[in-house]
Amino acid sequence: MKYSNIFWGVILVTLGSLFFLKNLDILYFEWGNILRLWPLLLVLWGISILPTKSIIKVIVSFVIVAVTVIFLITSPNSYSKYNFIHYKCNKGHTLDIEEQHFYEPFNDSIKNAILVFEAAAGKFEVTDETEHLLEFDKRGNIGPYKFLLSDNNKKKEIVIELKNSTKHINNIRNNADIKLNRNVEWDIYLDVGAAKINLDLSKIKTKYLDIDGGASSVRIKLGDKSDYTKLDIDAGVASLYIKIPESSGCEIRTESFLMSKNFSGFDKLKKGVYRTPNFDNTSKKIHINIDAAISSLKVRRY
Repeated sequence: MKYSNIFWGVILVTLGSLFFLKNLDILYFEWGNILRLWPLLLVLWGISILPTKSIIKVIVSFVIVAVTVIFLITSPNSYSKYNFIHYKCNKGHTLDIEEQHFYEPFNDSIKNAILVFEAAAGKFEVTDETEHLLEFDKRGNIGPYKFLLSDNNKKKEIVIELKNSTKHINNIRNNADIKLNRNVEWDIYLDVGAAKINLDLSKIKTKYLDIDGGASSVRIKLGDKSDYTKLDIDAGVASLYIKIPESSGCEIRTESFLMSKNFSGFDKLKKGVYRTPNFDNTSKKIHINIDAAISSLKVRRY
């Protein structure tokens, strides 16, 4: 058998196996590492022209390929999901995913609260449905989060932020669900990286909502539980979808570059200013200020 046939067979089988294991989430590595190993082809080519027996060439080639695979799965920017899974299975959980749960008790004396949430990329959801003041659940391969509690001008303030850096973590998984008590009026500050954000605040007394940072997708549903709600968005967002109740008057002010906008049910007062017809006739008002580069912006009334 010609060594050249074995040579290309080894290369194809190795690449195919790596691709297959990566798709099954058994093995994770960066394909960029393979590009940095292009000199390996010269090494294998050099082996193929050595004046020695084919069996020796085959053995040496297999050793070099094996060392290459070990490099891919043990390099600083890579990890083996299988090892994590095996370790966690001993505890009854998948090993590459860590879970974190936190809650702050509620009492009737708390009327106003502040939530400050700082995170990297991921998927974040904020809803109600908790008897506590705040309830936090996280699943992912970064963290843990730390929680800072204080009283700010008679408001309960909760700061949630990452404890560890994510600079050397690839394929970040960071899912966080936050539940808020609907009996409290909230000021919410979100400072996130490239993330998908889903905020269902339709049953939450929301006085102020501020979103800062970069986000790939943001969906917000506001309610009419507060007489006045202000929404500030200062971020680069690929897609922004806002739903507001018909019972509230709403004004949108934006000087941002919008590739696509759809303000159904709004009247345009002047450049960058839009209002609902009932704005002056209702006691419930929502002000939306947008200072961001957004490729798609939709605002709907429900």
